[in-house]
Amino acid sequence: MEDQYVTRRSEKGNVLFLILIAVALFAALSYAVTQSTRSGGGSADREKSILSGASMTQHPTSLRTSVIRMILGGTDISALKFNAPSEAYFTAGTTDTTELVFHPDGGGGLFQQAPADVMLGTGQGDWFFNANFDIPQIGVTDTTTSNDLIAFLPGVNVGVCREVNEELNFVEDIADCTSADGVIPDVNAGITEANIRENQDNVTGFPAPANQEDLDNATGTCTAFIGHPSGCFRDDVTGEYVFYSVLLER
Repeated sequence: MEDQYVTRRSEKGNVLFLILIAVALFAALSYAVTQSTRSGGGSADREKSILSGASMTQHPTSLRTSVIRMILGGTDISALKFNAPSEAYFTAGTTDTTELVFHPDGGGGLFQQAPADVMLGTGQGDWFFNANFDIPQIGVTDTTTSNDLIAFLPGVNVGVCREVNEELNFVEDIADCTSADGVIPDVNAGITEANIRENQDNVTGFPAPANQEDLDNATGTCTAFIGHPSGCFRDDVTGEYVFYSVLLER
């Protein structure tokens, strides 16, 4: 009987110990939630920007896979076309559907707009795909053949742009750039909005070398873009924040 009494008393002690641990953990959790609530909207806004930035960067990544699949399947790089499914050019008989990135016969890529929560306004954003620019030290860098195939998303929310650049270590390379906040570089005024918002669709081949321009700063000394296949910049002319992502380096 004495052994049973000692055992049960030990069990009660263990249960009491577990209850105390549970109470302590609950108190710690409550404190953490309270502190998070007291921190205000700034923390919540940053969390939202981080999540939105992640969703924004995923789309070009999936399209890069589609583009590489097409090239490995025999489609010439200069024949890639980004026509939307709603365009007449997209229908069979109008063109070779194997050259269309968003067609099942071609890349089978998902055509979609950017979600509204990454944009400055209230609506969804439009992606643009062209080879008008070169990212230094991505692929080959020269004056004739090194323009990369890039996805652009103009009109991005500044908070999302800032978080993306911090995640991509742009901050470390922006010291010699013109920048309002030290996180997002301003681009050369020569990088026109028309060239950013041009789609490579039913045109033949990549643009002539004359249309090629490095993504750079107005001072010509900005190193923020060097070796960065993705990032955000501010268009000096329009004031828009633009996200870019290289789909195919050349």
